[in-house]
Amino acid sequence: MDTASGFFADLGAGDIEAALARTTPDFTWTVPGRPGGRFALAGTYDREQFPAMLGRVATALPDGPRVDVTSVTATEERIVVETHTTGRSATGVDYDNRIVCVFDLRDGLIAAVREYLDTIHAADVFTP
Repeated sequence: MDTASGFFADLGAGDIEAALARTTPDFTWTVPGRPGGRFALAGTYDREQFPAMLGRVATALPDGPRVDVTSVTATEERIVVETHTTGRSATGVDYDNRIVCVFDLRDGLIAAVREYLDTIHAADVFTP
């Protein structure tokens, strides 16, 4: 299992500490959009802020997101993961998004992730 798939497996099992153990101390996760704009999750999160962002996802999707990894392309320094992510929001809206995550690796650990997704659809689900 590659580093990125293991990271997603840890998150899917609810083990944020194990997922973060796969990251560098200066790890960042970037979600597209303007922070403070329509899409509430937009912004760059560091290692300390990342669990709170996941908490916001959990609040919006109380039964959790279902993340199916559909493709992985890997080199020594970068992994690109395509997912089909679904769920039902707390307000009953179905979430169905295709997401691409680009993982930058350093010394075998995840240094940064850039997430690309349909932010308009995500805003309808994740913005109160």
